Amino acid sequence: MKKILLIASVVALGAMVSQAQGLVSINLGGGNLVSTNSALGAIGKALGSGTTGFYYELLYSTSSQGATTSASTGVGSWVDSGVFGTSGATGLHAGWITSGTSVAATGWTAPGATYDNTRFTEVIGWSGDYGTTYAAFLTSLQGGLAAGGYFGAELGQNVAGGGTTSLPAVNMWGNGGPGGTSDGFLSGLVLNQVVAVPEPATMVLAGLGGLSLLALRRKK
Repeated sequence: MKKILLIASVVALGAMVSQAQGLVSINLGGGNLVSTNSALGAIGKALGSGTTGFYYELLYSTSSQGATTSASTGVGSWVDSGVFGTSGATGLHAGWITSGTSVAATGWTAPGATYDNTRFTEVIGWSGDYGTTYAAFLTSLQGGLAAGGYFGAELGQNVAGGGTTSLPAVNMWGNGGPGGTSDGFLSGLVLNQVVAVPEPATMVLAGLGGLSLLALRRKK
């Protein structure tokens, strides 16, 4: 009997924790799409799967400082919501984000009777070159993103759904949101291609080489 009561208590606790988390979505489709911007300026739709696809994570902050702190580091005042998305494949869904229409955001307190608990939000996106999960992306980030892949981010300010009155989940890309309390992202997400940046030592050597050539010309 004690074991049965213990299991029942754990299940009830799990339900309470789940209910306490706000419900959101980063689904994106229609007019606002995710696009890629290559180093050569070629614009295209973000689509594909596996290592050739694109992946997304929702981060949030309770402080306005979060809006000025790089969310790509996954540290500081930004919190990982655990809300993850993948790129649409081809055809009509090319450039879309698929995440689920109602996902519990870890640590984001659900609202009460009306929409509240506003958070500064940011969706970050990256190409499969850097991993197919957020954890894998952070590992790539720590080692320095290799040139050739894509990365981008979009800021916003939103509320979440759920709560005691089961308010509908809020889409982070909405303009105005339920009840007019949400300031969603105003445009689609652009993922820019990562380019190689010469090391300082390399730049110094290049500068010295240029000065040497200039000196030789003057001597002639």
